[in-house]
Amino acid sequence: MCGFLIREYTRRDGIMKYKNTALVVEGGGLRGSYSGGILDILADKEIKFGGAAGTSAGATHLCSFLSGQIGRNFRVDTIHSKSSRYMSFRNLLFTGDYFAFDYCYKQIPYKIDPFEFDKFTEQCQETEFRVCMTDVETGRAVYPRITDYRNEDEMNYIRASASLPLLSKIVEIHGKKFLDGGVADSIPFEPMFKSGFERAVVILTRPLGYRKKITKALPLVKFMFRHYPKFVEAVATRHIRYNRALDKLAKLEAEGKVFIFRPSRLIKISDIESNKKKIAELYELGKIDALAQMPALLKFLEGGIGRDNEPSFMQTRETVMMRVVP
Repeated sequence: MCGFLIREYTRRDGIMKYKNTALVVEGGGLRGSYSGGILDILADKEIKFGGAAGTSAGATHLCSFLSGQIGRNFRVDTIHSKSSRYMSFRNLLFTGDYFAFDYCYKQIPYKIDPFEFDKFTEQCQETEFRVCMTDVETGRAVYPRITDYRNEDEMNYIRASASLPLLSKIVEIHGKKFLDGGVADSIPFEPMFKSGFERAVVILTRPLGYRKKITKALPLVKFMFRHYPKFVEAVATRHIRYNRALDKLAKLEAEGKVFIFRPSRLIKISDIESNKKKIAELYELGKIDALAQMPALLKFLEGGIGRDNEPSFMQTRETVMMRVVP
């Protein structure tokens, strides 16, 4: 006769938080809508992490996750992005930025689709949130911590992380020059492990089997950034670092230290995709994949729980019952 081991726990305000696990989100421009779908499911399930790190679109999508605004990333990707003020070659011609700085980082969060600044700041006191930028002069990754979007420097760190080469102006912060973090580190899981986190949940925006190739835009990059040879070198070798990162993730996944979300099927979409139906389809795929993998994710998060990684549980009306059949 089978026996049942019942484990009952209560959750603090209905929230499960895993202090020693970091959430890491890859960039990819509008492919980030896939991440948006997954993040909305994680937010709906009230799963929180001790750390979070994102590159480019991964960084911007994490902002709405940390502010607790379910659906906001979807609105930005499919509704607000319809405006030519959001992204257009006209913007690039007249301002030097394909994604308009004022509209994306001022008008939308402050007026059009208000960002929950206070909730974001409050959550960033509990979650170590870092974004990845590339130092244009050294070609190396920089990972500043973000705690307050209203702080001009920190907002510019997020902006720099998502500033694509050739489509954006260099972002200068205190005399230093930065661009897209994806050049130096597209999937910033390693700095989170070095920071002390024991495990990571990683959201990739490419399906299984993808391998990055050297960019076809390299000749143009060499010309446009001829005064920044380290940056050109970083662009030229980006595919090598990216593929090595995938290999490391596969090893860590096999060791039980990493849980990976990636698109379960291919939806062809570009970094600057304008087809809103495809963007919405990718967002829905993220939600579908997240729900399908939720049992495996919870098993990963709760497996081998140590004192520091244990969820914060206090008395609440909601009780989670877990049944294990030996």
